[in-house]
Amino acid sequence: MRKKTVTVKFKIALSALYTLAMTKVGFMLRDLVEFIKYGVTEEKLNAFKGLLTDYANIPTDDELVGVQVGATQEKDEAAIQLRDAVSEIMQRVENKFGAQSGNYRKFGFSGVSDLDGGKLSYVARRVHRVATAMLPQLESEGLTPEILAELNTRIDTYEQALSKQEDAIADRDIATEDRVEKANEIYALLVKYCNTGKKIWEDTNEAKYNDYIIYDTPTGKPKDAHEALSKTEG
Repeated sequence: MRKKTVTVKFKIALSALYTLAMTKVGFMLRDLVEFIKYGVTEEKLNAFKGLLTDYANIPTDDELVGVQVGATQEKDEAAIQLRDAVSEIMQRVENKFGAQSGNYRKFGFSGVSDLDGGKLSYVARRVHRVATAMLPQLESEGLTPEILAELNTRIDTYEQALSKQEDAIADRDIATEDRVEKANEIYALLVKYCNTGKKIWEDTNEAKYNDYIIYDTPTGKPKDAHEALSKTEG
């Protein structure tokens, strides 16, 4: 079965979650004596901080987009070089046999400008294989073992760049999923601990009670939930 897409389960920007949670942990450590009564120990809060550190160390999407863009540019440049090498060989084949000949059709070539990804690699390897076999017939058109070796080098370079691009895309997807999963875990703990903090101070200290409000709304709930509540009450 296909894994379900992981989604964010709260209304705080992922970029702001770390700072917000660390601020709340500071309040919890300040009020540790009271929190211990609810089983929230310094060890648990330090573990929470460790989770936050792991979250902060996940590469940001901007970083990973930069890597992906760089890999795509490298692949695109390698593709240009490979298409040029294939086209130069196929021009020699056309000059020798004609574009409608059976020998030309052996190459499985119908134009290189639109080829990309694995299809470009597949066609280029076929051109290399058939041209190598037909080298004695194509020497009169200037085809040499060195040209074939250069084509093979460009195929290898392109395939490496293509794999690098695919890895960059996969790494971004994995990191995005990991970031969201950790963020949801952090948020669940944050709500649990902040609810405890509000319970501790709800009848004795308004300022400290406010320290544990997560959302800056009159209800302390997400804005859309607050708006829905207001409409219901109205």
